[in-house]
Amino acid sequence: MKISIEGKSWRLKYPRRGKGSMGHLKRFAAPRHFRIPVKAAKFTVKPSPGPHPAEECIPLAILLRDHLKYAETMTEAKKIIKERKILVDWRVITNHKFPVGLMDVVSIPETGEYFRVVPIYRKGLGLIKIQEEEAKLKIGKIIRKMYVNYGHLQITLHNGNNFRFKEVGANILSYKTGDSLLISLPEKNIIKHLKLSEGSYALVIKGLEEGKHGKIIEIKKDVPYPTKPMVTLEVKNEKVTTILPYIMVVGENVPMVTLA
Repeated sequence: MKISIEGKSWRLKYPRRGKGSMGHLKRFAAPRHFRIPVKAAKFTVKPSPGPHPAEECIPLAILLRDHLKYAETMTEAKKIIKERKILVDWRVITNHKFPVGLMDVVSIPETGEYFRVVPIYRKGLGLIKIQEEEAKLKIGKIIRKMYVNYGHLQITLHNGNNFRFKEVGANILSYKTGDSLLISLPEKNIIKHLKLSEGSYALVIKGLEEGKHGKIIEIKKDVPYPTKPMVTLEVKNEKVTTILPYIMVVGENVPMVTLA
């Protein structure tokens, strides 16, 4: 590519990229949970930056077209979204590329339907239908805990939600990385603290056992480097073992939300 200034020209080593040139995603490289036909076209929707990583979410338009089948084409899906008919966590979303991820609640007020995004065994992320009362609840995994300005304590969940505490009491200090919080929607108030411990109910969110859930019967942290801590779950009279980062606590004795 050549540029010319005052009669002089130079050849750029790296050509300038046009607007949106990095906004494409080839279908062959798309995550399996998109559930799109690979050979139908060359490109598909690339998730926009948001609360979930690109490889751990589904664009809203693909949810409507390929998961819920409410649209036959991408144009129809975009029109439905632009008409403000779809809510994510009780918030109207008009961006068809919006990333919808783990534990997000998708609501369609016109049809009175509510769905939650959960991992499905050997299929990746998917939607399950839930009741309206449950659609007002959400579970978030604590991935970061740190002190910020003025000595306030900030807790970050896996979906990007932040909770900042000016007064830090014993109950707040008990929140640990790896624990989960049951929060209300759309207010986002903390309802319950779900501790990561033996006896708690957990969901496998990644890995080969993704989608399985059951009681934690053992947490083994004293493992040699570089092996990560291991967790064993009791799932339908069988034992399932995975690494600690692949676990999300979803209840104490039973799950607080529907998982299947």
